Amino acid sequence: MDRAARLPRLRSLLHSIDGEMVEERYFNGARASQWANLKSVSKSVLSILVGITLEQGLLKSLSYRVEKFFPHYFSSSDNPAEKRITLEDLLTIRSGLEPTSRRNYGRWVQSSNWVRHVLTRPRIDTPGGRMIYSTGNTHVLSAVLTKATGSSTFEFTRRHLSQPLGIPIRPWLRNPQGIYFGGNERHLMPRAILKIGELSLHGGRVGKTQIVSEG
Repeated sequence: MDRAARLPRLRSLLHSIDGEMVEERYFNGARASQWANLKSVSKSVLSILVGITLEQGLLKSLSYRVEKFFPHYFSSSDNPAEKRITLEDLLTIRSGLEPTSRRNYGRWVQSSNWVRHVLTRPRIDTPGGRMIYSTGNTHVLSAVLTKATGSSTFEFTRRHLSQPLGIPIRPWLRNPQGIYFGGNERHLMPRAILKIGELSLHGGRVGKTQIVSEG
C-alpha cells in the first residue's frame, strides 16, 4: 500500500475475494463517493449492454450490417466492402475504417455528427480484418443500441445494469444528436466498477440473478 500511495495518478485500490471486500483504499484526495471517469473501460461496459440487448431479442444477431441502421451514410459509397461492416466488426474494433482515436480524436469530437464522421472515414483495411483501435466504432454501437432499444444508452444502462447491480449511475457526455458516448467518458464510483468486474468474473451473474448470459 505504501508503494501504491506513491503513484501520483492512482485514486483507488479495491481488493475483493469471493465477493468480500478485503482491502479498500483511496489516494491523492479521492473518496469512495467520488465519481471516476472510466475512459476506454466504457467500451467493456458497452459490450455487456450489447449482450443484454441480444438476450432480450432487441438485436437478433451481431452479423447485422451497420448499413441496416444507417443506410443514408452508405448510399454514396460505391465500395461494397464498406457495406459489409457488421455489428461484430464494431464490437471487436475491426471495421477497417480510418480510426477516430489518437491524432484524429479532436477532429472527430468537434464534428457536427459523430456517427456520420465515423462511417464516412476512408477504408484502410477489410471489415473484420485487423483490429485498428478506434473509439468511433463503439460510439456507433451506442447509436445502434439507441435505435434497437428505443431508449437512450443511459436509460438502458440504468434499467438493465445499474438497477440490478444496485449501483448509482449518472448521465455522461452526448454527441450533438443526443447519443451517449459509447466508448469514453462514462463515470462510475469505484465500488460500482468493482461490481461490474465481479459480474464478468461470475459469468454475468450476481448472486442468483443472471444479468447477462455467460455466453
